[in-house]
Amino acid sequence: YPASEAKLTWKIVDSAVATAFIQATQMILDNQGHSDISPRNFIDWNRYGKHVSWDSWNADAALLNAEMVYCANRNYVAFNSSHNISQSLSDAERANRLNRIHYAFELELENDTVQRNAEPEFFASLERLNKLVHSLEKAPNSKFGESFYVIRHSSDHVKAQFPLLTDEMYRCFENNTENGDLYSDFFTVGKDLGHAYHTNDVELIRNNEVKQQSVVSGAVAFALDNNQFGNRTNNQEQTAYWNWCKANNAELYGYDYTEPKYNLGRAPVGRATATLKQMTDTLSTTPYVVGVEIEQ
Repeated sequence: YPASEAKLTWKIVDSAVATAFIQATQMILDNQGHSDISPRNFIDWNRYGKHVSWDSWNADAALLNAEMVYCANRNYVAFNSSHNISQSLSDAERANRLNRIHYAFELELENDTVQRNAEPEFFASLERLNKLVHSLEKAPNSKFGESFYVIRHSSDHVKAQFPLLTDEMYRCFENNTENGDLYSDFFTVGKDLGHAYHTNDVELIRNNEVKQQSVVSGAVAFALDNNQFGNRTNNQEQTAYWNWCKANNAELYGYDYTEPKYNLGRAPVGRATATLKQMTDTLSTTPYVVGVEIEQ
């Protein structure tokens, strides 16, 4: 992408998570290692926006269905017609199928043999699947916010050294992350308990496949929602989360959702320094993420 002078800036918060985030980011920026299969460092990013019409949702559904056929034909993942997505399905069945799709390719991605031997196109296909699944979760009739950016700034050469999350860090989590602030994001394949709640993925609990955020990395996320901008807590959401966990017997499967590690949301690393309009205008005119800087 072309370089740009446009910037979005957040003020780093005073917390153990922010300190660890600066440490991880500096490790990535300072790294001089490289190899034939992995660059010195890289930025992967996606923007997820709530679909404004079923036309755009259906277009993504067609892409997802085609990608699953492609995966099955190349023996990447054993998808079949029971995974197909369409608007005609009930909301519950659409969510169920999207959860099953995510779980199916997640299992393949965690396979050690696949990690060692899979061709690059396998990983590219799974990245497309992941993006499409998360896009289709944000249907026109869903409660998701307006604009959600995920930025994975990393280096394969230093990621094993990323700081581990502690209970102190988990206690920093905020359950309302659509407010324009910058949050340390998930750096683990799979879903945490909060994501399972948001997508009503009960099978993830029953299969003991919940995976919590475990490290503070260079990965961040921020979301812009007109109704949530500037708000950092949502007591109703917290209550609904605990009620969902209780109703689905999360504790019986080993998930004590009152422990710090299962706190809903993400830990902030930066507070927004611009208005919602300023941030939206910048993202509208320069939508590509091309760099990361830590300013002292």
